[in-house]
Amino acid sequence: MNKIKNIWFNIRYFKFNSIFLRTFLFITTLTVIPFIVLSIMFYSNTLKNIREEITLENSYMFDNSVNIIDRTLMEVDTLSSSLASNESTQLYTINNVSTDSFKTISRLAKTLPIIYRYIDSIYIYSEQTDTVIMDNNSIPLSDLSDTDWINAYRAVTSPKGTIIPRSKNNVYPQLITIIKPIYVADEKKGAIIMNINAQSIYNSMLYQQYKDGRLFFLVNADNKIIISSELSYFNTYPDDIGLNTLTIESNPKNSVYEINDKNYVVLSGDSTISDYKYISAYPLELYEHKLSTMKLQIIGILLLLMIIIFILAYVASVRSYSPLNEIISFLDNSQPPADSIEEEDKNELMYIINCIQTHINDKTKMAEILEERMKLLRKSQYDMLQTQINPHFLYNTLETINWMAYNMSNSENPVSKSLINLASFFRNTLTSGYFVSIENEIKYTNEYVNILALRYGDLFDIEWDIDESILSYTIIKICLQPIIENAVYHGIKQKNDKGLIKIKGLCDDNNIILIVSDDGIGIEKDALDELNKTLSETSFTNEKSHIGLSNVNQRIKIIFGDSYGIHVESTVGVGTDVYVTIPKKEQ
Repeated sequence: MNKIKNIWFNIRYFKFNSIFLRTFLFITTLTVIPFIVLSIMFYSNTLKNIREEITLENSYMFDNSVNIIDRTLMEVDTLSSSLASNESTQLYTINNVSTDSFKTISRLAKTLPIIYRYIDSIYIYSEQTDTVIMDNNSIPLSDLSDTDWINAYRAVTSPKGTIIPRSKNNVYPQLITIIKPIYVADEKKGAIIMNINAQSIYNSMLYQQYKDGRLFFLVNADNKIIISSELSYFNTYPDDIGLNTLTIESNPKNSVYEINDKNYVVLSGDSTISDYKYISAYPLELYEHKLSTMKLQIIGILLLLMIIIFILAYVASVRSYSPLNEIISFLDNSQPPADSIEEEDKNELMYIINCIQTHINDKTKMAEILEERMKLLRKSQYDMLQTQINPHFLYNTLETINWMAYNMSNSENPVSKSLINLASFFRNTLTSGYFVSIENEIKYTNEYVNILALRYGDLFDIEWDIDESILSYTIIKICLQPIIENAVYHGIKQKNDKGLIKIKGLCDDNNIILIVSDDGIGIEKDALDELNKTLSETSFTNEKSHIGLSNVNQRIKIIFGDSYGIHVESTVGVGTDVYVTIPKKEQ
């Protein structure tokens, strides 16, 4: 997150001269321009393919509908022809029908409409007797209410018969009536009148395909619509709704025509079993809607890809810019001192050059400051050691050793043991150098604790909880010992009861934290605030500084910087926690 923040800071500062911005624009230009060209080509080809797919879909649906209707009409024509050539039917037409023959043909006339749901009714007409068999009855033609087919029958001159559109008794339903003449000895004697419910054919076979507003027509030889997806167009002429069949035939497929103020893409074709014509009309708005939907989808995909390109370009720019950004952050913590750079030349490289030049010019001053701090460090360490080796400590320690020697038994030699611990502790404090590993600091502190325990006996216990991962990191010498000494003298000793000191060591991403906790008398709030205020001061020449917390704190700040040091938390009657914060630094 800090990296991104620094990058945007640099962009705002350097503006269009920013190397990051130039890199980003360069990468984006290299990728976006070819992408735009390819996108335009892809968009055009995709739309072309979509148009072709819609056209193919319409053609397939049209051909499928034609096959369905043709197959149905052929089926009915076959039934009509079979009935017309039936012996019982022919006997009926010449008035020589037996009871059995009558029963046979009347049963067929009644049952076939049940089997074939789209057949409304079947009439068997005898011209000689002028009677009609329907259902199970033979009635005179004059008693039949539905007779508007008779004129078409009389006009038939071919065994093939004819097909006419009509309404039963001039009302619903709309019928397609197949008139198949019955010939006996090459003489027309009657006819099979097969009445097909046009709407039933459409509903059962075509409705699902044309329910979205598409139109479908079957036009007979008289140029009348005998099957229609719209009831209102039945038994009308295509010309009445703007569809001239001759014009349609002469124009290319998928031409656009206006039908009742709406534009349609029109297909036409001939029946395979007759001289009838089929017409399909696809609403242009549906066609355009599909195209618009696909356009939006394509544009959405292209925009998404464009966004991805920008993101990838940005990521690539960030990765290539990161080393430069790290250098800038290292040089001046994102606070550019580049006012001396001319505005037209102001960019990250000039900024780095300027910073390096500034640091070179300040090299002497920085060296002086460093030398001064090292002098202060050496003085602080000397004062610490001098104070540490004071009569109070030495006398108490030697008195303890003298007391142990006086009471020593022949089987043990605690004097020798104490002297070893004391010698090791002094050897550590008096050797040159400022740093020691945390592992060794713990070792030396334990030696001091052993000496301290000899004086105070079981006045306190000590517990260590150190994360092993931090043992190899560096710490200043004699860091923990003064804190533990304070805990004993100012905390535990004052409560007149056995106490406990816990030392915990842990780390986060960048820092090591050591916590020395005791269950002593604690520190009053005013005194605690004053102590933390003193510890927060950055002056390294404070003569009031003394061995103990202030001394350790100042040495940490001298070595590692003002961001590190000691902070104290305490509750009266509960205890005190001393927090030591240092950076992760390998030896």
